[in-house]
Amino acid sequence: MLQNIDLAAAVEYALDGMLNDRQVVLLGAGLSMAPPSSLPSAWTLAQEAKDKYDMQHGATRPPLSPDIEEQADFFFHRGELSTVYLANLIDQHAFAGVPNAGHNAAADFLLCGALRLGITTNVDNLIETAGHHLLGQVFVGIDGHSAAGAPISTSPLLKVHGCWTIDRPNTVWTQSQIEAEPVKSRIDHSAEWLTQQLLNRDLLIIGYSTDWTYLNAVLEKALGAVNPARILIVDPVASADYVAKAPFLSALGDGCVNGNFHLQASGAEFLGRLREQYSRSFVRQALMYGRATYGDLYGIAPTDDLLDPPQITNQEFWQTRRDLLGCEPFKPIVSRRPHAEPLVGLTILQLRRLGAVADGSYWLLDGNRFRVIRAANEALHKVEGRYAREAAPAVAPDVIIAVGAQDMGLPANVARAPTGSIARGASSRWITRDAAQQEFLQ
Repeated sequence: MLQNIDLAAAVEYALDGMLNDRQVVLLGAGLSMAPPSSLPSAWTLAQEAKDKYDMQHGATRPPLSPDIEEQADFFFHRGELSTVYLANLIDQHAFAGVPNAGHNAAADFLLCGALRLGITTNVDNLIETAGHHLLGQVFVGIDGHSAAGAPISTSPLLKVHGCWTIDRPNTVWTQSQIEAEPVKSRIDHSAEWLTQQLLNRDLLIIGYSTDWTYLNAVLEKALGAVNPARILIVDPVASADYVAKAPFLSALGDGCVNGNFHLQASGAEFLGRLREQYSRSFVRQALMYGRATYGDLYGIAPTDDLLDPPQITNQEFWQTRRDLLGCEPFKPIVSRRPHAEPLVGLTILQLRRLGAVADGSYWLLDGNRFRVIRAANEALHKVEGRYAREAAPAVAPDVIIAVGAQDMGLPANVARAPTGSIARGASSRWITRDAAQQEFLQ
């Protein structure tokens, strides 16, 4: 039976699942209907298709059903699902849009490995688009075989309804397709693979109380034998309405040993909040690695306010995580935890001890903006040369502390763009941690 919980408890459960490497997410159409994505509902697509069809044929043919599954079923049995319905009556750009906070969070979690697996019935590519904005490529499979082929340490996104860009003609629109090839084999492969992947995992379900009624049949076939340990459902409708609209999903968690919970909220907003709390935990861990050395240096442990992550946006947290890891320019975050290296966290603790306050992903102290980057066992000029290829920030830091780098007294490399022009970094001063210690951190 579903148990109602509040936002704080829901975020706590999902965060625990990610930190303990057990969280899987199942994403539905409701996620992509949230702004600014605002993809059309089933009702909207069906109405547009009906209007177009009825206008074309008038009284010469019976009017098209207003129900999207009945429409798809009609054309499927005529052998015209892909050639007529999907090609001419469904807007070819219907599934294009701007990723919202939920897509950004899902892409971030999959790229860094905070989620073990993503499953979606959405055929759009907004999560993949969000991944591109985060400098990475989300690995996509449309059946269990292709998802199982993901590289080691990669968290795949399984699109059980197919993909509008990979295989548009065989995206799933009606229950009739479930027992016909190639959809039947594809869902069978997915069901077999998911049975193993979801065993004793925590399953987060987002965005399924929609008007896409045929979703239940597909999900019941694909998820019928899975046995998650905990299920958390996030959806804006009340629990009773959710049970009525998604009976299989609401009952799936009845046997979960760790509970079956429902949060009445927007999935996009919830994922944005979860991403924030995940990033705060990440930064806190990095600072905690510097705690013992801070105590050795000053004879007292850092106060809680120094260890507490700042109040910044998700995009700023994402950049902070990149710097704490020392991510290459134009490369994604592919680590879900910071490195167990004390000097990166110690440097930030020292800046904060002197009164530095967060300024986005930088630290503002005495009129200078500091950026702290992990650069373990590297020559300073090499690091500076590599980062010269970064897109110029709107506000450049005054000082960049490359923690772990050694100053060889050599100039930074200059990168030449393909046009022949010289791409230089902003006029920031690059220094080692030792130099920072002498000049700023006393």
